[in-house]
Amino acid sequence: MDTSLLKCFLILADTQSFSEAAERLNITQSTVSHKIARLETLLGKQLFERTTRSCMLTSDGRELVEHATRVIRSIEEMEQSFKPDLLTGTLVVGVPDDHYLFVPLTEALKNFMLEKPRVGVEIRGGLSSDLMRDLRQRNIDLAVIRDVPATQDSDVLCIEKLVWITAPNWVPPNDGVVPLALVRGPCAYRGAALAALEQNGMPWKCIVTCTSLQGVFAVVRAGLAVAVVTEGDIGSGVQSAPAGGFLPPLPGSSLTIRYADKQPTLAARALARTMADVLTQMTSLA
Repeated sequence: MDTSLLKCFLILADTQSFSEAAERLNITQSTVSHKIARLETLLGKQLFERTTRSCMLTSDGRELVEHATRVIRSIEEMEQSFKPDLLTGTLVVGVPDDHYLFVPLTEALKNFMLEKPRVGVEIRGGLSSDLMRDLRQRNIDLAVIRDVPATQDSDVLCIEKLVWITAPNWVPPNDGVVPLALVRGPCAYRGAALAALEQNGMPWKCIVTCTSLQGVFAVVRAGLAVAVVTEGDIGSGVQSAPAGGFLPPLPGSSLTIRYADKQPTLAARALARTMADVLTQMTSLA
């Protein structure tokens, strides 16, 4: 069987659109339709329910997705083993711009590029919410995503502890209103802080809104506010607030690697394994 038929099938199953599948495969819509028709003839099964606007998998189509994925992945892994120079292309990867994550992950990405010089890598740092948007819009190929509260998915790489940070000499305010330093926008730390305070009926006020954690740390070090970060991000001049004290408990957070495509390329999966190895090693050393 021509494996290009299976690849076309998987792309169409992912997009549910002949036009999108054609764009991703860089072929015409009629070629996509012809390939799917050939595959259906070969298998003697109808794989899609077609309408004027979309196409949906039939029960046979859903069953084929699992088989086709295994076949394509096995072929790609065989090619990588016997012809590693086939690992080519350009990948755009999103990474949370937390300092304690960004440094080891970018070092791992540098090593990946040295080992696989025919794969170009562009790194984009940002908030998980922004990285998820970029994945949906297909502006990046894969990303390390932080979820708060932690998810229970099987593909979670590690669980992180969220903590309140304060200046060493900070004391709770007499009026009970919690002063906050927050990152602008839909930041996971911001959401965790506000949710914890509101769930415990604690009033709060925003002292400063920053575009990055660097500004947040500066305000906290000055004793003007408190903030939420991961335990690994605690730096000099700040400390974690004691558990069971004035500030409420926080949920955990989790890190996963997510792809723009349901059927990521061999290069994308190889890069994901490199990052996953770093994250799991960090967890084992913590």
